[in-house]
Amino acid sequence: MSRILITFLAMGLSLPAIAGLHTALAQAAGERVVIADDDPDWGLPAPYLQGRGGMGYILTSWVFDNLVGQDSKGKPAPELAREWKRSPDGLSFDLTLDEAARWHDGEDVTSDDVAFTFDYMRTNPHVFVSLANVAGTEILDEDRIRITLSEPDAGFEAGVLMGLPILPQHIYEGRENPRRFTDDAALTGTGPFRLVSHDRAQGRYVLAAVEDYYRGAPRFGELLVVKMSSEAAIEAIRAGEVDVMTSVPFRLIDRARKAGLSIIESAAGHPAKLRFEHEGVFADVRLRQGLAHAIDRATLAKIAYRGGAVPANLGYLQDGSRWFNPEGVASYPPDAERAAALFSQAGWARGDDGRWMRDGEPVTLRIITQGREERLAVVLVDQLEAFGIGAELRVLESGAFREAVDARDYDLALAIGSTMGDPSTVRERVFGMKRNNERFTGDGRLRALADAQARSLDPTERAELLHQFQEAYAEELPTIMLVNTVWAAAHGPRVTPFFFPDGVAVGIPVAVHKYTFLK
Repeated sequence: MSRILITFLAMGLSLPAIAGLHTALAQAAGERVVIADDDPDWGLPAPYLQGRGGMGYILTSWVFDNLVGQDSKGKPAPELAREWKRSPDGLSFDLTLDEAARWHDGEDVTSDDVAFTFDYMRTNPHVFVSLANVAGTEILDEDRIRITLSEPDAGFEAGVLMGLPILPQHIYEGRENPRRFTDDAALTGTGPFRLVSHDRAQGRYVLAAVEDYYRGAPRFGELLVVKMSSEAAIEAIRAGEVDVMTSVPFRLIDRARKAGLSIIESAAGHPAKLRFEHEGVFADVRLRQGLAHAIDRATLAKIAYRGGAVPANLGYLQDGSRWFNPEGVASYPPDAERAAALFSQAGWARGDDGRWMRDGEPVTLRIITQGREERLAVVLVDQLEAFGIGAELRVLESGAFREAVDARDYDLALAIGSTMGDPSTVRERVFGMKRNNERFTGDGRLRALADAQARSLDPTERAELLHQFQEAYAEELPTIMLVNTVWAAAHGPRVTPFFFPDGVAVGIPVAVHKYTFLK
């Protein structure tokens, strides 16, 4: 019995399931690429049926194209639109569609489809892309369309044009609830692959290449996505039965290298951060600054992630972003004296036993997190208690975590948050009131800088504004960015995935995007 078969048995797969998977894997030596992922299900590859995580978006992007794509460096490149031009005032974009583009059912892609998509998605919003700034569309002819904006948006190209999948009008028109539209027709896109089959119970997808794809036939005839533990995937790549695994846990990177796998790594740009309930204890910026000095972020990364993370930058954007400010951003090194001084200035006092007091009562912070950040949370609590700050840690499942955030039933919330994609998103991510936003209400200067950089159409001016924003963010600390994890993918000799510096489209740090499989 092979080691891989033993591994599959250990995973709890039945012998018939193993036989089917083993047969599928054995065919990988031809035109089929086998992709291993440990996620049980990403939904279906359609804009309203995809899973809400990044891999759900990636799966859909194999089937549905956007107006603008990405080149090998992640920069804007032709996709459904072969040309596009922004007006001098930044209030409109004129796009010319690729006349060779076809829907998978053979229908031509026209400007009517694009206009329909923008109208339809205003009523039925896309989970990743906001059209709030789109004032309207104007069809110029069958292959040309004008999109008008309410205000200039420096990130419109990299955000909406690069991130929004285009829908076929002849299929989606009249569908009042697209999330219940699960017919095969709902998966009719323009992308390089089409879904052949999906086995939800096994977590398996089969996608076939579109040979007459308008941008050129894909490099491989078929993609097979299989659910597999990371340990099993490493062995399967070593044996030549799997080509690529979407993510390698940091604890297994050395093991994968020793097995002869090629590893690619990238800073995730999704740092673990402490979000404040800004209307509570930490409304005073001095307490936020003092807490930053009381935390040893390098030790957090070392103990909680064992080398799989680095201290995050405190100016919001992380190293790797082309807008990153490497200088001038406060770093808040561990400094017990400075932390104590800031706490004292804000009215806290230290008792004889070393505990910090507020209004005569010991300070006990209510901290919430989810299971995947539990180890980091435990190390953080140890640091706070060593500094004399009490902590009540609740590790919640996702539903309870959302309820606690909505009820503002916390002082600190430890969670992962994206800083990737075009920085026009910082306005919503920092000042927005949705559950995943930082809900920051203070500092008019910080908000003014966020607004100004999002409207600036001059790249040099925008870069300067973003440098100022990062400096101001580190001063005000709407959140404390703790650690930035390292994301890795592994592969064999047939496929070489790669990360984009600012992520795929809206900022998704995944290496098995469709551009990996195109010529």
